[in-house]
Amino acid sequence: MKKHAIALSVASLFSVSTFAGDYLGVNYKLVEVSAGSLSAEPAVLEVKYGKMFTNEIALEGRLGFGIADDDDLEADSFVGVFGAYHLDLDAIVTPYGLLGYSRTKLSEGSASESRSDISYGFGANIEIDKKSSINVEYTQLFDKDGLEGTSFSAGWHYSF
Repeated sequence: MKKHAIALSVASLFSVSTFAGDYLGVNYKLVEVSAGSLSAEPAVLEVKYGKMFTNEIALEGRLGFGIADDDDLEADSFVGVFGAYHLDLDAIVTPYGLLGYSRTKLSEGSASESRSDISYGFGANIEIDKKSSINVEYTQLFDKDGLEGTSFSAGWHYSF
């Protein structure tokens, strides 16, 4: 019985709830859409919600809406699900990598289309205090059929 109690105590140190932490972020995302020599840069306001499963690994859901057009091109909406790997959560600057899947809806005049693709990127959270940080990030959103979408974003991140 004593061995079971010790094993249970040790196992609880490594349980998901020990590392679990939710976070919320708001980012201003500048999306660059390019096709050959043509490009446009509409802007998106993005909200993300994440769950830390370990000190390094998180799962995020993201949702964004267009807030500024570039000429005639508008980024209407953005939806994504990403896995994130954070390199060092105890540092003031925490770099991370992203891998996931996203869908971006674009419109030009009355025509619109959606682009979905495997997405990846990298960024860093820069600690303000124990609960909040500022965030910078680069993401490759889509690259298919001669159309490429990348983004650079900056924002605020709050851990619960």
